Amino acid sequence: MKAAFIINDFETMNLEKDTSIFLIKEAQKNNIDTYAFDTSDILVEDSKIKATVNEVSFKANSGYEYNLSAKTVFNLKDFDFVINRLNPPFNKEYLYLTNLLETFGIEAVNPPKALRELNEKLSILNFPDLAPKTIVTTSLSEIRNFVKKNERAVLKPLDGMGGKSIFYLSSEDKNLNVIWENVTKNGKNQVMVQEFVKAAQEGDNRLVFINYKLLPFKLIRIPSAEDFRGNLAVGATSKVCRISKNDEKAAQQIIPFLKQHGVYFAGADMLGDYISELNITSPTCLQEIYNYSECNPGDIFWKDLIKLNKSGNRSS
Repeated sequence: MKAAFIINDFETMNLEKDTSIFLIKEAQKNNIDTYAFDTSDILVEDSKIKATVNEVSFKANSGYEYNLSAKTVFNLKDFDFVINRLNPPFNKEYLYLTNLLETFGIEAVNPPKALRELNEKLSILNFPDLAPKTIVTTSLSEIRNFVKKNERAVLKPLDGMGGKSIFYLSSEDKNLNVIWENVTKNGKNQVMVQEFVKAAQEGDNRLVFINYKLLPFKLIRIPSAEDFRGNLAVGATSKVCRISKNDEKAAQQIIPFLKQHGVYFAGADMLGDYISELNITSPTCLQEIYNYSECNPGDIFWKDLIKLNKSGNRSS
């Protein structure tokens, strides 16, 4: 069996933490040959969608030492699995990628239609019982009124990742004008503003869903003393814990939505009982869960996907 990963370049990855790398290594344990390419490697000709790919192989018992083969052109139809793991932002090239994959009937994880239509920030609006008080707007006056009403709030762009350009706001903040100018481009771009959830100070809980099931362990990312954001990329620390009854209760609302859109692999960020984001483009945290629990999410990912592939029941 063969799997192709659509990923960003290896040079920018932290191999010991990157989920794509973890999934590649776990694929090879399941006797799946693995290949990688980026959007710039795609070629459409003769009514076929092709890609110039590198075969990726990790040396046995050598940790993260890997080899990349010389580039070879493959028809994407020749792969048993196509795993789309490109990082946000969702730009025009990403849009064109989803168009091309869907046009040629490439069943990817996650599906191109879902990636195109489900914004990771806006998706939480599908769960009104789980979402904190939220507005989406370009208006400075609406943002100011919301912050005044709720005293503390968080402002975020709709296309970011890793905590980039997320701002903490208070009713006494004199930087609101300049934040609005920069993030909305003077009222041209929509932003999401949410009430500040006190439970965020105790950590951002990443719930992981594979094949429409919630993993029994989660990663809790705890903000540093210098930053309110629970993102590992900005200095948060982390710990792995078993999921709670409240996590299972939240999952009961999230799983039907994932099934509806064929989203095989997802990560929900929870602040206490509130959902703040639904990550479907490139969910992370699998290596941490694997390293600090008895759960192997990579093995679950591939064994379930292989079963679905053999049964012909893949919904992606």
